[in-house]
Amino acid sequence: MFSLFSFIKSKNSFEGKLPGERVIFITRKHWFFFFLPLLIFFFFFLLPFLLYLWLRKLDWFSSFSSLFWFLVSLYFLFLWISLFYALMRYILTVTIVTNQRVIRIETKGFFNYERAETELKRIQDVAFKIYGIFGTFLNFGNLEIQTAGTEVKFIFTQLPNPEKIKEIVIREMRKI
Repeated sequence: MFSLFSFIKSKNSFEGKLPGERVIFITRKHWFFFFLPLLIFFFFFLLPFLLYLWLRKLDWFSSFSSLFWFLVSLYFLFLWISLFYALMRYILTVTIVTNQRVIRIETKGFFNYERAETELKRIQDVAFKIYGIFGTFLNFGNLEIQTAGTEVKFIFTQLPNPEKIKEIVIREMRKI
């Protein structure tokens, strides 16, 4: 039966999967790059309550408290949409390694994403770079893939354990 909303049940499926293609590895950006915005959102969540504690002591606040809480409600609506946007960008930005290709799907915003892919047989070099103290201690960095195609270099940023991903890509390249 045909359905407008037919979904594939497998966790290892994606749009544009080729026949006979197996997903070897799927990853998102390192959790640190979602945790950091969460800390900022937590600070902005507390801000109206701290402002209330300061304003309620003023004589004129009781006259404008309804306006204050209305504006706080609009503020929380904006904050909620911003949190949803950050979560959406984190969840929908993925790097996929299959037995035939390496695919990067990067969500840039609502209804805006970029997809880049290269076949494993076109890869000439794979390297990783880890920058800074946070990258070293939390083990995240960039994966750079040099190809023979029109897009000479693919750079996958802020990936967890880039050395392991490099080893997986090289292992799959050798199988071809």
